[in-house]
Amino acid sequence: MTETGSIAAEVRALLPGGADRVLDLVGNSVLRDSLQAVRGTGRVCQAGFLGGLGPLTDFQPVFDMPSGVQFSFFGSFEVGTEAYPISAIPFQEIVGKAEAGAYQAKPARVFPFEEIPEAQRLMEASQAGGKLVVTGA
Repeated sequence: MTETGSIAAEVRALLPGGADRVLDLVGNSVLRDSLQAVRGTGRVCQAGFLGGLGPLTDFQPVFDMPSGVQFSFFGSFEVGTEAYPISAIPFQEIVGKAEAGAYQAKPARVFPFEEIPEAQRLMEASQAGGKLVVTGA
């Protein structure tokens, strides 16, 4: 495979329906391509900006995001610094554990919509103890 910065065509050649999930560590410069690499019920998580922090010119979700694709962002601005180089992250080990079902992510607490102030209070007091989830309005 020739390095072009684009993977959607190669992914679609291997998986004609698209990938279930894409973890994008490059960032805005390849986001449109990452969105095209997943199936209509897939997910893209942008978790890095190795390609820089430049803005995504003329991004229009209605046109640039395939219908049904979920997009999320995880910002860790420590990753890739001298204190925490990318090479220190055991990506293959993480992927192997995820494939084996080793991670059983569960929220620390689920709040009904009416209790958003309590969830906010816990977060601000650093007492959340993990991820908090708020259910429908």
